[in-house]
Amino acid sequence: MKNRVLTLLASLFLCLGAALFVTGCGSGAAQKGGLADGTYQIEVETDSSMFRSDSCQLTVENGSYTAVLVLPGEGFSKLYFGTVEEAASATEGVYDYHLNDEGKYAFDIPVSTLDEELAVAAFGQRRDTWYDHTIVFHAPADAA
Repeated sequence: MKNRVLTLLASLFLCLGAALFVTGCGSGAAQKGGLADGTYQIEVETDSSMFRSDSCQLTVENGSYTAVLVLPGEGFSKLYFGTVEEAASATEGVYDYHLNDEGKYAFDIPVSTLDEELAVAAFGQRRDTWYDHTIVFHAPADAA
């Protein structure tokens, strides 16, 4: 019985160690609250050339992240962080565009995490349809 418990504990510690290694043990700027308050220009990666970022400004205040995501075109008028199915029935959490100073579609959106792929539904106004996409808000290179 004692050997069985020791083997179980050893297996548990190995799994925990592997999990910490894979996730980076929670270090780096990618973790929520890991950036100093301020405003940063960041890179944004998407899964499609039809849904891409023109620019993105990240504001950090008291550990919370808010982004102004600017799209290069006028094809998408709403964003929702989740799937198309969720967006279609959402009563809150749908973000509408506003025109920035250059007349481009911009979205003021909360960002839950950096350097991780997030599901986002984008509403295409031409076809009146939601589309599934993914987006990654990258941690600013100048914040290290």
